[in-house]
Amino acid sequence: MRQVQYKNHDIVLSEIQERIIERPGDVKIRIAYSGICGSDLHLAKGDLDEDLRVKESQDNGLDIGHEASGYVVEMGKVIHSEKIKEGDKVALYFNCYCGKCFNCRSGMEHYCSNIRMIDNFMSDYTIVDEQMIYPLPKDFDMRRAALIEPISVCLHGIDMCNIKPGKTLAISGAGGIGHIIMQLGINSGAVNITVFEPVEKKRTYALEAGAQYAINPMDKNFYESVMSITKGRGFDYIIECSGAESAIGGCFKVLSRGGTLELMAIYKSECTLKSISTKEGFLKEAKIIAGVYQSPYTIYRAIEIANTMNVDCLINSIFEPEQVAKAFEAQIKGETIKSMIHFSD
Repeated sequence: MRQVQYKNHDIVLSEIQERIIERPGDVKIRIAYSGICGSDLHLAKGDLDEDLRVKESQDNGLDIGHEASGYVVEMGKVIHSEKIKEGDKVALYFNCYCGKCFNCRSGMEHYCSNIRMIDNFMSDYTIVDEQMIYPLPKDFDMRRAALIEPISVCLHGIDMCNIKPGKTLAISGAGGIGHIIMQLGINSGAVNITVFEPVEKKRTYALEAGAQYAINPMDKNFYESVMSITKGRGFDYIIECSGAESAIGGCFKVLSRGGTLELMAIYKSECTLKSISTKEGFLKEAKIIAGVYQSPYTIYRAIEIANTMNVDCLINSIFEPEQVAKAFEAQIKGETIKSMIHFSD
């Protein structure tokens, strides 16, 4: 079977032995579509080599992929859910929680001390615990189903910000996550929704999808443009989705007094908040949310809204597995907002 891997500091399509069910509560899934996440781009660029110890696994390759939709093809002997059956369309979540540790039993499953992550969804088949699959209606668009995991993360980020209708919102970075955050921000009642994005094509997509403004953060008049939009106050909420360390300081500079800056993206391991002035922070009394981790409690909400969101620009760049290197390159260069890999119908 085919599996996309990070191997010898490159993205490759490998042939590996087909996975088989070993645990009684496992389910075998035939992958339909798998999306390339921003974290996958960091991996492809080598940004996460130290964090993931990929140098130790380059001989065999590191399996990747955690955004996917698929079909149930086989079930273990002990499946507790009567709603799961062979042939079902499902959305996948990539984490399995023990349900027994302090965090799991305190309503914080996403901090599970014994978390088991499955990061191999860019493949023909995967094996997951039944806890990790979510049945879908028969007519569900499987491309949109592959967005359910990132939509759930974005919902968690929106929840953490506690956006109030009538407050101003800016999104830094108009990639896949930024685009979803923008859609959710619109639904949350935020106003003057503005995208900070250096790539013109992405700014155009953002405006077409509902942003009121899209400005280039590299423009010399960036600060003046923001102050014009916000009547000199800065944005009440800024959600940083680009993953660029250089964007953090610029976002804080145009944050309102009493505002909220959320760092939604994954950054290089050496990235710090040194670009934020503590003096300016004192004067602003701002709130900084320094990360949005996981989202086990928002999956069902994501399913409910995935088919209604304006995400066409995220599901129309489809590549076959043999084109995976091209798919990554296109997303890194900004030729696609999100590339999706099509494995089966």
